[in-house]
Amino acid sequence: MEPSCPQTPSPRAWPATVARHNLIASGRRFRLRPLALEDAEFVVQLRRDPKLSRYIHPVSPMASDQRAWTQAYFLCEDEYCFVVEDTVTGAREGTIALYHVDTVMGQAEMGRWVLRPGSLAAPESALLVYKLGFEVFGLRRVYNRTLRDNEHVVSFHRSCGLIEAGPAPSVVLDGVAHDAVEQYVTAEIWPDVMSALNRSVIAATRLLGM
Repeated sequence: MEPSCPQTPSPRAWPATVARHNLIASGRRFRLRPLALEDAEFVVQLRRDPKLSRYIHPVSPMASDQRAWTQAYFLCEDEYCFVVEDTVTGAREGTIALYHVDTVMGQAEMGRWVLRPGSLAAPESALLVYKLGFEVFGLRRVYNRTLRDNEHVVSFHRSCGLIEAGPAPSVVLDGVAHDAVEQYVTAEIWPDVMSALNRSVIAATRLLGM
């Protein structure tokens, strides 16, 4: 996973934290449920998959390091990390998160979005996390930053109607700087983006026999 929140609250702040949450969002076939310590091995395997690791921050191969990251994340006050699950099979499909959640500014970043190869959960996991952002947190803007070379994901967001803000700060992976692009959804265009995602969800779940 990416580095956790830069400043860890003191232990006495634990009861007030929001990242160790109980939010669950369920859709037509998939759901988002809170990241748990028990997901450490799954997250490591997912993020170290050769097909997926090209565009994301590298992680330690040790599940114990991932558990330590998760413990630190539990103390963050502006992050909500989820595991994407298949509601029929119970299989874990990937991860997604809302972080840098700022209810004063009314915005958050969507990221840590990694799905196993071949998963059909992309449209519904994106739909559900945006629903949380706009309909639960009442945000006005949700943005994401993607490596420009990750054309599949950039194209996916564009096809859903996201606005492209232009270049984002470069991302350094293994000492190499990569160009990134920022795309975002506002509360004003959310209904149109939701409609586009719903169409994709229906198409994907039909392939799963629903």
